[in-house]
Parts: sequence; C-alpha cells; structure tokens
Amino acid sequence: MATIKIPAVLGDGGASTVEVDGATLAEVFENHAAEHGPGLKNSVFEEGGIKEFINVYVDGSETTDPDTTVDDDSRIRIIPAASGGR
Repeated sequence: MATIKIPAVLGDGGASTVEVDGATLAEVFENHAAEHGPGLKNSVFEEGGIKEFINVYVDGSETTDPDTTVDDDSRIRIIPAASGGR
C-alpha cells in the first residue's frame, strides 16, 4: 500500500501517516475518502485536478496529474502553500 503523509493543517490536528491502496494518485485519494471521509480529498482536489495551492509529491517528484502511477511502496507527500503577512 502507498503511504500518504498528511500535514497537520489538512488532518485532524496533528501530522499523520496512513497507508492506502490505489494504482493512481486519484485512486489513492478516492480510497482514502471511502475509509476516512472526503475531507482530505476535497482539500487536495477540485474539478478532477490538484488545487493550485497544493503541492503533491509521489516518491519525491512533484506531480499535478491525478493519473500519476502509484506503486505499493510509494510515498505520497502533500504540502499546502504557506501564506501570511500583515
């Protein structure tokens, strides 16, 4: 199963790691939503694509393609854009 590293801001208050089945990035997030609810998927995807201010990496390579192949030992990392200021 692929491993998703979920940042605290998109999780339940603390950073977490979860294992999920799926052959593509989209399938992994669909399967995660089926088991844990749609919150993470809705935070990462919109209209079939990855949101503009979310960076997703599969095995260290950034991707914007929901059809990116995911292997059983893949590591998926989600990094939301940081913002702030005055």
